[in-house]
Amino acid sequence: MPKSVRWFPAPQTGPVLPFTEALSLGSIMTSPKNRARITDSYREWLSKLPEEDLRALLARRSDVVAPTPENFDTLATRLTLPMYVVDALSASNAEQLAALEDIAQRGGEVGMVEDTNPIVTQQLKELGLVFGNAPQVRIVTAVMGSLPTGWSLLNQESFEAEDIEALSKDERRVLDALATGDGVGYTTDTEPDINSDDPAKRLLAKGFLERINAHSMRLPRALARALAGDATPPIPTTPSGRAGTPESDPKADEAGAAAGLEVVRGMEQLIEVLGAHPVSLLKDSSVGVRSLTQLAKELDLDKEDVAQLIGLGYHARLLYRGEPDGLEGHFLAPTTGSQDWLEADLGEKWRILLEAWRDSPWASWEGTRALEEDTHVRRLRHFRKFVLGVYAHSAVALTEEEFWEDLRFRSPLFASHTRNRTIEKLRAEAEWIGAVALGKATQVLLDASTAAHLVPDTVSEFIIQQDLTVLVPGPLEPATHRTLASLADLESPGLASVYRISESTIRRGMDHGLTAEEMTAFLKKHSPTGVPQALQFAIGDVAKRHGTLRSGPALSYLRSEDPALLELAVASVPGLRLLAPTVAVSQLRVGELLEKLRNKGLSPSPEDESGASLTAAPEPYLLPTPRKKERAHEPFSVDQAVQTLKKSAQSPASKNKEEPDPLTLARAAARFHADIVISYADKSGSIRTVTVKPLSVEGGYIDALGAEGKPVRFPVHRISTVRFASDE
Repeated sequence: MPKSVRWFPAPQTGPVLPFTEALSLGSIMTSPKNRARITDSYREWLSKLPEEDLRALLARRSDVVAPTPENFDTLATRLTLPMYVVDALSASNAEQLAALEDIAQRGGEVGMVEDTNPIVTQQLKELGLVFGNAPQVRIVTAVMGSLPTGWSLLNQESFEAEDIEALSKDERRVLDALATGDGVGYTTDTEPDINSDDPAKRLLAKGFLERINAHSMRLPRALARALAGDATPPIPTTPSGRAGTPESDPKADEAGAAAGLEVVRGMEQLIEVLGAHPVSLLKDSSVGVRSLTQLAKELDLDKEDVAQLIGLGYHARLLYRGEPDGLEGHFLAPTTGSQDWLEADLGEKWRILLEAWRDSPWASWEGTRALEEDTHVRRLRHFRKFVLGVYAHSAVALTEEEFWEDLRFRSPLFASHTRNRTIEKLRAEAEWIGAVALGKATQVLLDASTAAHLVPDTVSEFIIQQDLTVLVPGPLEPATHRTLASLADLESPGLASVYRISESTIRRGMDHGLTAEEMTAFLKKHSPTGVPQALQFAIGDVAKRHGTLRSGPALSYLRSEDPALLELAVASVPGLRLLAPTVAVSQLRVGELLEKLRNKGLSPSPEDESGASLTAAPEPYLLPTPRKKERAHEPFSVDQAVQTLKKSAQSPASKNKEEPDPLTLARAAARFHADIVISYADKSGSIRTVTVKPLSVEGGYIDALGAEGKPVRFPVHRISTVRFASDE
């Protein structure tokens, strides 16, 4: 038996107990007489809250403030809706959830119990999950039922890898079968038996399965995660002491800025490449593996990074899917808005990407293709908030182990129900874009607008060395960067970067419309050490040959004053034929002809119908920028809500005692092993009343132990009333 898994033998007349010791009903519940004296319902408690406490509750539960609740009845209803309760539970830390569990174990779901931990209880009151006045407290209806099945912090289970490996083959087959399904199995008998031939009975006895009722069992959540390779250490129920307000750390900010600017540079290059050659999309509108591989090669990045950039660019509306002018088909191409982004300051570029990344739904690591449907995860932005919250509320730098420990404490429900891989990827993303660095939150994590202050000042000068490399000591001004990038290749990226000028890059600069004189003047202006003579010679040599061949639309023609050069071109490109010693024509379009000639080492330049030279650099393919989809949010004001509620409290209010619904009462009774009285309609329609001990409430049935410990099942739709046997 695993040392970390405790099994408690089933009593002769009852199920396996979920807690270390059975608590007597008298010790955990108020008596019927005391319950009768409880007149304050949840609504009444809310109405009597001091204004300061009401304001704190509404601030923590702002999801219920819009539209402004008309009265406390409306507020109480909203606060107890399961969808809102789940969000409040997700925002609760392990200490708070453990306190809730303790209150539930002592009967706090159905009546007032002693408040044994007033500090944590006050936090739960601010979340609207419990109510009551000292020294008593009660859990709000629907809270415990909104927790995952089998959830417990006071009785945590863990399973060691060696214990799982020690299981027999037939036992392991049972576990694997349950793990691939919903985790629930059914059999004729679920009494644990270590010596049974039935592997399920042995697993029940060893603590590897949980007994639901006489005919069903469940795979423990911790074991299901362990089988999937996501073993989760125990969740700490006390804080680590590392929480606090992050202090500015110049080293972390500098490292974060360097990482963020690498993302900016990658996005710039991606936009440039896709503008020149939009990527054809697959039928499902995703970017295929082959296209990703080609983009990764062109950008000198990993495919994973390219997919990440595509998802980020798409959400930032810098990239979009559609049919650009001049192309037929479905492509991924830059948007018109991407050109404005390219013109923005470096800090502004980073800020835009940061804000888009926070809300991005694209989990690029989940698939092999970019933008495929399976990688679109709507709740990813919520997941990201949980991960970032650890760093945003840590006063010290965190190691990987400390991060996981604090995450499990701050957000136990998220940490225990989300794959470790997803959390690790989200954390890596935060480092990739510069929101986290050196284990700490950078300034941009707390306020994206600070990006402008973290990026280094731009420079306008660089140093040209004799080997034709260009040393840039910092981020270049946008205009200077565009010109230098047109006539030099980036060799070493970073805040301090290195470019290289070659014959091909000089020719590219001339294709972009630069003359030899303009190119030389630009280099002299921005290089305080001057332009090496070797570079001046190279520029002059390329200029002599550039444009000696002239091409224009016909479909296309090619002309040159040098007949020998023209003959060489005709011999190099199939389909190009001479009309005269100085003129040739082709059925290729001008752009295609120019590209083929350049691939053969020639230097043609385009011209218009009048013979005037044109810039060879084509205009980028662009798509219209899609409209931003604004999430509809009702405006809310805590102050207005408080005023409205206080005014409504002056009107007469009902004094009815709040009673839990039958299912809530049955679940509560099952948790602390209390007998209940069920009134139900039998098959003939007659009302019958029986006293039973409930085991579980699942799947539309209440499973219980009846007379002499025999299992019985009641369809929920046939039940009319449920009450505690102690009330008789």
